[in-house]
Amino acid sequence: MFEIKNSALMEKCLNALNLRAEVISNNIANVDTPNFKSSKVVFEDLLNSSALKDSSDDSLIPKAEIVKETQTAVGEDGNNVDIDKENIELYRAQIQYEYLIRKLTDQYSNIKIAITGGKS
Repeated sequence: MFEIKNSALMEKCLNALNLRAEVISNNIANVDTPNFKSSKVVFEDLLNSSALKDSSDDSLIPKAEIVKETQTAVGEDGNNVDIDKENIELYRAQIQYEYLIRKLTDQYSNIKIAITGGKS
């Protein structure tokens, strides 16, 4: 059934995906800006390495972080935005966001059914 921990985790995931979409959109907007360095959002790695697995403490859920891309190739103008990669990552973030929204909506629908006994 529905757990508060799952809800808090889903909220952090949604926030991370929203931030990722904003960062990617900024990268795309600056594709032609000389010397612009793209950024990315790190969340999944932080989540996997957190102590969350061994605890039910919601405060252990990490917050997404923005980091500059320093390991990517740089064009002649010093810009390292790969427009194809950014578009794919933006699409991926949108799909993940929509999936989590549907999952959260389903959980709240189940709670409503449990409370009302299935009556509207």
